Amino acid sequence: MNFYLPDSDAEGDFRTTAFERCGRLLAHLDRVSDGDLVIVGEAPGWKGARQSGVPFTSAKTVGLQGSSEGSATIVHGMLGSLGIADRTLLWNAFPLHPHDAGSPRTNRTPTDVELTAGMGPLQIAVAGRRVICIGNPARRSVERLLGLSVPVVDDATVVSPAVAIRHPANGGAPEFRSGLATLSGLWSL
Repeated sequence: MNFYLPDSDAEGDFRTTAFERCGRLLAHLDRVSDGDLVIVGEAPGWKGARQSGVPFTSAKTVGLQGSSEGSATIVHGMLGSLGIADRTLLWNAFPLHPHDAGSPRTNRTPTDVELTAGMGPLQIAVAGRRVICIGNPARRSVERLLGLSVPVVDDATVVSPAVAIRHPANGGAPEFRSGLATLSGLWSL
């Protein structure tokens, strides 16, 4: 579902509009345009970017009415505590919301076709930036795009162009926080 198009407003009874979502995405892109980092996830979720317009960002994260999303809260908390929020682009391997047909308030794993369709935007997002892959689907997409094996944070070096860390969902928050803190030291963020 392309939640940046006006016809998406008729689906799911969400409190934000496509115009608002586009505006927030453009503001995010502008704010981090000179940044040297990108966090890549798998795909937008209905409680997160589907409402806010920005990956790893829920409606409540940006001060709107609507739902909060655990991963968004954790990611923004770490970016803020490390002081790297304004230099980190937030993106997804598939930038649109995959959901079950007729059920926009669901999430599903993007298909291989969808992930392939996301390669063009992903290439633009990672260009000139160090890449932090959040979770294995993002890692596989970045590996495919860059043509190299992306190490987990414990195997990374100071010159690694991309690193994989644990997704904060499903009990992964402590490992995500630890991984990003380790990476911050390794890359001198």
